[in-house]
Formats: sequence, structure tokens, C-alpha cells
Amino acid sequence: MKTFIDRFKPSSLKAKWAFAAGSAIFLAFFLFSFFQYHAISKWMLDEEENNFGRVLDEITVFFKQRGPKIQLQDIYDSRDLMKQIAEKDQTIRILDRQGNQVLEIRGENESAFYVPFQPVRDKSVDLIESEGKQMLIGRSPIRSSQFNGFVEIIQPLNRYEKIMKNLFWIMTITGILALLISAFVGYFMAKSFVRPLNKLSETMRSIERKGFHERVEIVKAHDEISDLSQIFNKMMSQIEKSFQQQQQFVEDASHELRTPIQVLEGHLALLNRWGKKDPTILEESLQVSLEELERVRRLVGELLELSRADREKFDLQNSHANVQEVVEKVIRDFKFLHKNYTFSCVDELDHEAVATILPRHLEQIMIILLDNAVKYSDEYSTTEVKMMNHEDEVMIEVKDEGIGIPEEDLPKIFDRFYRVDKARSREKGGYGLGLAIASKLIQNYNGEITALKNQPEGTTIRISLKYAH
Repeated sequence: MKTFIDRFKPSSLKAKWAFAAGSAIFLAFFLFSFFQYHAISKWMLDEEENNFGRVLDEITVFFKQRGPKIQLQDIYDSRDLMKQIAEKDQTIRILDRQGNQVLEIRGENESAFYVPFQPVRDKSVDLIESEGKQMLIGRSPIRSSQFNGFVEIIQPLNRYEKIMKNLFWIMTITGILALLISAFVGYFMAKSFVRPLNKLSETMRSIERKGFHERVEIVKAHDEISDLSQIFNKMMSQIEKSFQQQQQFVEDASHELRTPIQVLEGHLALLNRWGKKDPTILEESLQVSLEELERVRRLVGELLELSRADREKFDLQNSHANVQEVVEKVIRDFKFLHKNYTFSCVDELDHEAVATILPRHLEQIMIILLDNAVKYSDEYSTTEVKMMNHEDEVMIEVKDEGIGIPEEDLPKIFDRFYRVDKARSREKGGYGLGLAIASKLIQNYNGEITALKNQPEGTTIRISLKYAH
């Protein structure tokens, strides 16, 4: 059964939308018609009963006005008057106490109905069904010294049934037309609404075939689909950028690993040919191999650190670091490790600054920045660290007096494996990953990092972090 139902489920979004719109409109129309039909039915029945009761009252009052000595002849003489009082579809009967019919006045085109005799003490009006027809039965007693009996009025609800039957068919036909029209209109509206989604789907297929450069055409409709298209384009731009960065990263990592691997391969081959018997070659090759392995170890370590920064999730609510404490600690450590360099700290903060970042991450960033300052500066140069307020952020600047960076290269230094002076970087043991790690950590805390030229020489790295609340 489930398979049968699934087979007939509309597969197209347009068909689903049309089906849903048609069903919703039809359901609303059905409920409205249902309550309206029953409200009209009750109102018409009440009207029929009111008119019917009025006729019964008029006949009863007529016999009461004739006095307490009314006779059968008086009843026969009142035949014409009762015809005038009665409606055309009503049957009036006068019955004696035993239920024998004394007089019958039948409406036009009305056939006789069998109704069981039922004596009453007071006026009564009942709705019954006889021979497949609904009818109203009204009875009232006639009391006099000469004649005791009952007046009985029978009225089939022909007019009511005819009107309700016509109303039912009108509502049914109108409901079917409403369903068809709503489905038709819903289909074309859905077709119009789904058109941007079709373009989005076509763009996705094109991206699957050709690559990430395809984009969805933006229609300025200011609706959810337009927003979705814009989000999709932004997402594709980010994916394309990430893909290019990843591709560049793999190429750069392969390039960086190729040199030590080639050196290791060459020395191992040398050891295999000559080094087994020559202690000098053996010692030299082992020393070089160990140095290259150390370079590979440092490179892999930095790659893992960068990968960890990409994957790690940050709790911004509970990440607080005292900026002065962390910066001063790192500067003390560098003064101890690099005695031939000068490190100065300028604190322009007007209060204790607590930034939104984990202390270990801020310490890691400061170590990267000061380590780069040492690597690319000569001995006895000065590196200045300045802390200051900037609106709702705390700003840290690291200024060195090193080789500096060309203006055109400043935006690139946070890219992975980017190095201004490749020869000096390799000599100092750098791989171009430090600033990439620092940039990623800063971005994860919604901060900013920028590079500026320092005057007269050197580089200034500026980081901005939000104050913790």
C-alpha cells in the first residue's frame, strides 16, 4: 500500500505546490460550504416550522371562535375558509376522537399520506419521515359539547428539499471548479516561484561539470529565493577560494617537503654506496639527514597547528585573556632568550584590558609575531610592542626594524607558505606558516590582523580584539 501511495506522490515541486494549494483552498471551501449548508438548512427548517405553526394556530383559533356548541355541519361549512388559510402544499384533516377522518382538504398536486393517528391534549408540531419524504405534522384538539376531535395538518417539505438539493449541487460544482482553478493557478504560480530554483539547480549541475567559477543570476525580488541565491553565490565564492587555497597549500607543502626528501634520498644513496666504509662520509651524511628530518618535523608541526586552528571551535562567551599579563610575559621570555635584541613595551591602555580570546592563543600569536621580528631583524635592533584602546577593541602593534615588506606584498604575508625573502626564511628555519596561523586564530575570535610598513624601515603588525563582556 505504501509503495502504491509513494508511486502517485507528485515528484515535481510545481506539482506538489499546485496539489497543496488546491487541497488547502478546497478544504477551506469545503468547511465553509459545510457550515453554510447546515446553517441555511436550519434557518429554512425554522422558517417552515414557524409558517406551519401559524396556520395551525389560525385554524385552532377559528374553531374556538365558533363557540362551545360547534357541530359537524359547522366544520363542513368552514371548508372554503380553511382552504384559504392553508398553504398549497398542506393537507388539513379533521378527525374525531377515534381517529376517523371527518374532513380532508388536500393541497394542489398533493397525494394522500398515511400518518398513524395520535391523539393530543395540546398543540404539537413534529418533523417526521414517511415514504421517503420529510414532513411536518401538526395536531391540535377541538373541544365542544357537540363534537370532540382533532385538527391535523400535514405539510411535506418539498420546497425545502428542492432548495437544499439545488444548493448542494451548486456548492459541489463550485467546489470542483474552485479546486481545478486553484490547482491551475497554483501550478503557474509555483512555476514562476520555482524558476529561480531551477536556475540554481542548473548552476549546480554546471558547477559539477565545469568547476566552481559558475554563479547564479541574482534577481532582485527581495524574497527568500533571492536571498538563497545570494547566499549560494557567496558560499561558492568561499568554496572556490578555499579550494584554490587548499590546492596552493598542497602544492606549497609538496614543494617544501620535496627539498628535505631529496637531500635525505641523496645522502642515503651516498651512504649506501660509499658511507659504509668511510667514517667521514657516514658522519656528515647522518648529520645532514638529522638536520633535514628536524626541518620536516618542524614543518609537519606547523601544518598540524594550522589544521588545528582551522578545525577548532571557539567558545567566545568563556574566552577571556588579560592582555597586559600575556604580552608582558611573552616579552620577558623573549628578553631572556634573545639578549642581543631590545624589546620595549608601551602600555597606552587606560584600564586593565580583558579581550575575547583564550590566553594560550594570545600567547601563541604574540610568540609568532615576536619570533618573526627576531628572524627578519639584525642583532641589537629594537622591537616595540604597543597596547592601546580603539573604540570597543583593544589594539596591539608589533613594530620591528627588519628587512621590511614591499607595499604590494603586504596583503599576501598572511597566506600559507608566503615568504618575502625565501633564502633568508629557509636559513632562519621559516616556512611561511606562522602568520597564517596567527591570522586564522585572530579571525576565529572575530578580530582583525593587518600589516603596515614601519618608518623608516621594518614592518608593523597590528591586531585588534574585542573586549570581553
